[in-house]
Amino acid sequence: MQTDKDLFNLIKESYPLQPRKEFVSSTEVKLRQRAQKMTKKHMMKRLSFVSSGLLLCVLAFSWFFFFSGKDIVLDTLTSLGEKETKTQDENIPTIEAVLENTLTGPSDELNQILNETEWIEPLRQYEETRYKEYFADDTSYQDFVNSYGSVLMIEPMRSHYTLKVKKIEYEKIDSKDMVYNFSVELQYQKEGSELSEVATVNGQANLTEEHKIEGMIIRYEKLWGTWFNE
Repeated sequence: MQTDKDLFNLIKESYPLQPRKEFVSSTEVKLRQRAQKMTKKHMMKRLSFVSSGLLLCVLAFSWFFFFSGKDIVLDTLTSLGEKETKTQDENIPTIEAVLENTLTGPSDELNQILNETEWIEPLRQYEETRYKEYFADDTSYQDFVNSYGSVLMIEPMRSHYTLKVKKIEYEKIDSKDMVYNFSVELQYQKEGSELSEVATVNGQANLTEEHKIEGMIIRYEKLWGTWFNE
């Protein structure tokens, strides 16, 4: 769009003689007024077009949301939420269940089993009930219970401590192999004491495509070592 100055210069160039100053001034004023009117008219058209577009969008959205579109939006959001929850349910809760069972206790049932004369078979059944379903095969399960499982509760029991998992944070470090780092906020309290303390235990878990644990490491030695030296 030409400006006032462009229009004025164009007229001056097309005029065969040098125009009078009065004519130039008068023409400049008229052109400026005309340009202003054209600008306002152009702006009004643009505003009208934008307003109409916005109104149509509002009406379309209102119809879409409050009628058939509402169900589509809600179904889509629900589907996305279910997909995310499904992914989490197939991975994180498996690790969480094992950590909760391993680092919370000792339970009354475990205390009772270990106080019995014949405790080997009851302990085997106790561990199978708490852990076996979360592991990929017998090898991964046996590796876990031989290194962790109820073994981790021996030192707390000897030192008269009870443990409770407060919070677990996860970091997925390999999406292809389903490898997770985890950090457990562990509360521990000595028998007879009203005070409890909190420590962090870290580790890593590797899951299969079937979302079963193939291998797990729990780095508990630092905290357990403080009780062993008491």
